[in-house]
Amino acid sequence: MLQHALNRGIILVLSSLLALVICLASGGFVQTSLADEEAEALEAQVKSSADAYNDAISRQEELTAEIATLDARIAELEAKLPAQRERSDESIRALYKYEYDSSSVLMMLLESTSVTDMLAIVDSYNWIIEYNTTEIQSAIQMESELKNAREKLANDKANVDKAAQDALDSLQQAREARERVAARAAAAQAAEQQASQYVINSDSASADEKQAASAASNAASSASASHVGWSADKSDFVSDWAPRIDAYLSGSPMAGTGEYYAAAAWDNGVDPRWAPAISYVESSKGAVCFRSHNAWGYGSYSFGSWEEGINRVVSALGGSLYGGYLTREAAATYCPSNPGHWYNSCAEQMAQI
Repeated sequence: MLQHALNRGIILVLSSLLALVICLASGGFVQTSLADEEAEALEAQVKSSADAYNDAISRQEELTAEIATLDARIAELEAKLPAQRERSDESIRALYKYEYDSSSVLMMLLESTSVTDMLAIVDSYNWIIEYNTTEIQSAIQMESELKNAREKLANDKANVDKAAQDALDSLQQAREARERVAARAAAAQAAEQQASQYVINSDSASADEKQAASAASNAASSASASHVGWSADKSDFVSDWAPRIDAYLSGSPMAGTGEYYAAAAWDNGVDPRWAPAISYVESSKGAVCFRSHNAWGYGSYSFGSWEEGINRVVSALGGSLYGGYLTREAAATYCPSNPGHWYNSCAEQMAQI
C-alpha cells in the first residue's frame, strides 16, 4: 500500500509538472519564456535585419536595372558616334572653308539683283552655318554623354557590389537573430516534450495519463522549431515554403496566398506554418470569417485583403507576446479559453504543411 501510494504520488507530481510546463505558469522552472526583455530585443533584431536586407535587395535590383539601361545607351552611343564624328569633321571643314572664303559670299550678295535674292543668300548662308554648328555640337554632346554614362556605369557597378555585400551582411544578421529566436522556442518545446516523457515512461502512470502525455509529446514534435530552417535567403525561403502553404490552402478562400505567408514569416522570424494553421482552427481556412479577411480570429479587426491580414497577423505572431513559434505559452495567450485544444489543433495542421 505504501509503495502504491508513493507511486501514485509520483504520478501526481509528474502530472503536475506536465501541467506546469504546459501552462508555463512559473517562469522559475522553464527559463525559456519569450515574453521578456531579451525576447523583445530579438524581435527588434529580426525585424530590423529584415528591413535592412529588403532595402539592400531593393537597392541592388534598382542598380542592376539602371546598369542594364546604361549598357544599352552606351551601346547605342558607341554605334552612332563614329558617323556623327564624321559629319562633325565635315562640318568643321565646311565652316573653315566659309570662314576663309567669305569673299565669295560677299560677291554673291553684291551681284544679287533684288532684295529677295539677297535675303535668300543670307538665309542659305545662315542655314549652312547653323547646320554645321549643330552637327559639331551633337558630336560634342554625344561624346560627353558617353563619357558620363561610362562613369555612371562604373559607379553603379561599385554601388551594386556594395549593395550585394550589404544584403549578405544583413542576411547573416537576420539568420543569427532568427536562429536565436528559434533556439528559445525549441527549448520551451523540448521542456514540454520532456515533461510528457516523464509520464510516458513511468511504470505507474495510467493508460489515460500516458495517452494524454503521448498526444502532448506528438503535438510538441509537430510544432517543433527544428522544422524551420533559416539558412536560406528570403527568396529561397519563400520559394521553399510558398508552394507548401499553397498546397495546404488549395481549394479554400485563401488559395494562392502562400507567397504572402512565406514572405511575412521571413520578415518577422515566424514559423511559416503557424499562421496558415491558425486560419484553419479559427475559420476553416477563411471560409467562415467573423470580420472581413480575418481568418485568424485576431481581435475584432477587418482587413482589406488577405495580404493585409496576413502581414498584420504574422507580424503580431513574431512579437514577444507570442514568440514566433507555437508553444503552450503562446497558445494560452492567443486562446486563453481553451489553450490545450487550440495548441493541439494548430500542431496537427502544421504537421500537414
